[in-house]
Amino acid sequence: MADPLISSTGKAGLTVLGISIAGLTPQIDAGVLVAATFGALIFVFTNKEYSLLVRWLLLIPSIVAGITAAPLTASLITVATPDEVKARLPIGALVASAVVVKVLMSFASDPGAVFRALLSSVTSLFKGGGNAK
Repeated sequence: MADPLISSTGKAGLTVLGISIAGLTPQIDAGVLVAATFGALIFVFTNKEYSLLVRWLLLIPSIVAGITAAPLTASLITVATPDEVKARLPIGALVASAVVVKVLMSFASDPGAVFRALLSSVTSLFKGGGNAK
């Protein structure tokens, strides 16, 4: 039988904590805060690369990053989808909080990899530059 990740007391405590934080920060949209929290929980529950303690310690930075990056992420999703689809801020917060910590951790482990990939994609654009007909 699998052990539960969080006891019911822990879930109730996290719920009360979330509601308290939401009440203390009226300038943050409640939908964005809830979506960023769920995105961070998706990161915690699905990422098996890090230990459980590290994943729980990354929960708060993931929530903060999701709230901060929500407008940018929502606009990128809107640009990438058909014209009828407009991503709202909570969707941007959900996606950003689930992804941004993973991206930053991979960047921290090998910062040169991002620059090498960017450089190779830019140089591939310019290869065979005079062959346009």
